[in-house]
Amino acid sequence: MTAAQRRRPTALFASVAVLLGAAACSSSSGGVPPGPGGLSYDTVRTVAEKLLQDRAAGKGKEAACPFGLDLGKALKAAGIPGTALDTEDERAVDGGIGNGEPPQPWPSGVSHPPEMPSVPARPPLADVSCGWRVGSTKLDLELLATPQRGVAVNLMLPGVQNAARLGASDLEQLASDQPGPGQTKLLAGRGTAALSRITPRGEGDIAVLVSQNYDAQPDQALTGEPLRKLAESLAGQLR
Repeated sequence: MTAAQRRRPTALFASVAVLLGAAACSSSSGGVPPGPGGLSYDTVRTVAEKLLQDRAAGKGKEAACPFGLDLGKALKAAGIPGTALDTEDERAVDGGIGNGEPPQPWPSGVSHPPEMPSVPARPPLADVSCGWRVGSTKLDLELLATPQRGVAVNLMLPGVQNAARLGASDLEQLASDQPGPGQTKLLAGRGTAALSRITPRGEGDIAVLVSQNYDAQPDQALTGEPLRKLAESLAGQLR
C-alpha cells in the first residue's frame, strides 16, 4: 500500500487531522536531540517531486530510499535480527506532494464548534515513502514534511490510523499525546507502528512513521520496544 493510498481518509477524518492540537508529549526515553536537523521541508519537497516525475516518465523502481537512510544499520542499533532487503514492489520508493487548501465549508451533517465556522486551511506538504523486507516481513516508512510548525503529525493521522490499526479512542489519545521534537512513540494497538518527530532545518515540521505491513499475524521481532528503537534510529539518521 502506498503512502497516497494510506492517506485517503473520509472528509471527517481529513478535517479532524488538521484541527487536532499539536501537544508535544511522548513515552520514549532518550532519542534524537530536539535541535534543528539537516533535513528541510524544501529538501523533502524536491525529492518527492523528483519521484513523481520519474513515475510519470515510466521509470522503474528506485535503487534505494532517499536521504541516506540505512535500514541495516538501524536494525543493528535496535538489536533486531535479520537483513534488510529491497522489495520488488515498483512503488517501494514513492513520493507525493500537496499544495495546501484554503478554508473549506464543513461537510454536510458534521457538527463543529461555533467559533470554527469552516474547516481550517490545510498547509502544503511533501511525502516520501520507502518499503523494505526483513526476512518475510514488509516494513514501511513514511516521511511527511510541511512548512507549518506543529502540524505534521496531525496531517499524518489518517495514515497512522490505518497503519497502526487504531480505534477512534486510540487515535484521539495519540492526537493529544504526540511525540515532541526528537521523540519517538510506539503506537497503541499491536505495537506494529512507531511515530517520530524531528525538527527540520528552517521552518516547518517533519514526522516519520515506521510500521509493519501485515495481513494476518505480525512479526513479533518487529513489534514493541525493538520497533520503537528502530524508528528512533531511522529518524536519527535524518539529522
